[in-house]
Amino acid sequence: MTNHLNRTHDGFIQYSNDIHESGVMTPAAVVSTTAVTSTHFDVIIIGAGFSGLIAARELSLRHRTVLLIEARDRIGGRTFTTKLEDQQYEMGGGWVHWSQPHVWSEITRYGLSICETNGATADRISLLLENGSQLKVLSMTNLFPEICRAMDDYSNVDGVQGRTVLPIPHDPFAAREAVELYDKLSMQDRLDQISASFNNNQDMYDIMDAYLSMNSQGKLSEGGFLDHLRWWALGDFDTARLFDKTSRYKIREGTSALARAILNDCHDIKLLLSTPVRSIQRADDNQVTILTDNGQSFTARSALITVPLNALYKMNFSPPLKLEKQRAINERQCRGGTKFAIKLEKPIGNWCGFAPYPSPITQAFTDDEEGTIIIAFGVDDLLNIRDFNAVQYELRKWLPDIQIKYIIGHDWRKDSFAEGTWGWYRPGQITSNLSILQEYEPPLFFASSDTANGWRSFMDGALESGLSVVQHIERYLKND
Repeated sequence: MTNHLNRTHDGFIQYSNDIHESGVMTPAAVVSTTAVTSTHFDVIIIGAGFSGLIAARELSLRHRTVLLIEARDRIGGRTFTTKLEDQQYEMGGGWVHWSQPHVWSEITRYGLSICETNGATADRISLLLENGSQLKVLSMTNLFPEICRAMDDYSNVDGVQGRTVLPIPHDPFAAREAVELYDKLSMQDRLDQISASFNNNQDMYDIMDAYLSMNSQGKLSEGGFLDHLRWWALGDFDTARLFDKTSRYKIREGTSALARAILNDCHDIKLLLSTPVRSIQRADDNQVTILTDNGQSFTARSALITVPLNALYKMNFSPPLKLEKQRAINERQCRGGTKFAIKLEKPIGNWCGFAPYPSPITQAFTDDEEGTIIIAFGVDDLLNIRDFNAVQYELRKWLPDIQIKYIIGHDWRKDSFAEGTWGWYRPGQITSNLSILQEYEPPLFFASSDTANGWRSFMDGALESGLSVVQHIERYLKND
């Protein structure tokens, strides 16, 4: 498979309200298998995101016959890379770190490298207050120690920065009693608990509101505090380390380069793109039948479903899944908001901005060295990111004199195969749903970044989940 760019239906470029381009060019738009002559496999994998890709590679290298079915016209799931005017953009997930074990192993395996998001270490910050009517420009050098203190206070639920709640960050239930206690809290509940510690410093309260809202991409009352504490623990209980791990380093060659490398390493698998699955039928414990929207039928000894949690409820299982599993699927999780990139006509240098909920954009920062590209995040569905004038209006609240050249992005909330951005659980859902969602119903198996133990909602979590399930599938096939 070559490395040239092909067009995907995903993504858009908005040059102005009058000039719009649907779809973008990406190396993730690979070529399907031209003819699938066999209709029976050891494993059929539904979804060619990182969970599905890594499972396909590992199973095929164990000489299992694998059919990989993807509804989209590309691989990569909730990540893909595009290029425009010699600039590379990540449309979905993109940040990595050497302490994320699974993704760093793959980066090393394929000889990839990393680069920095410059705005993650911006020297100035714009703070938008009073529903966008008041603007403050502050020095990040002076502000960052205060942010660290606020993050410490927010995370310090047990007097030791949350260490008794998540003593082993990759084991979500190592301290189950404490987890059950703090899983009841929403992010807003915790912010309310420490409100007195701000000493009437409304600026710092609003910065915390903006940062936390961006993480869950919605109202703080709907996002679970425990997911914040998980990020905090994975970030070594330290603000600077957390920021570095979640938003500073990217794969220089692009996430799609990694996805293609994994695909190219698969041994003789069959890949069907643009093939939504209609139903998953179990005749008995030894055979699964997959019916696609275009009328194709395939059978396998097992099936691995890697569909994002917020879209999994659409899957038709016959016979139905266990009641508790279907309940957890139907509840879904926070839907997330928007992520998009803005190309400016003129550079603005190293910059970032914060605005508390319900600002349509809660956080934005420059991505390149000159400061001509801004990565922006919005909450819920408060901003139509395809509306050129609306985006420019909101951004000018922070940067009054800027001129936008174009907007490029993908609306994950309206994406029927994802129905949301990265995963974030609501209060109580980790203790009530996570273990259930991770359970298998052989010959059906499940994997997703949304149900990983460690870096859930990151590529690392997708890889972890896909690698973990392979062992169970292999054991099942050997005993079948």
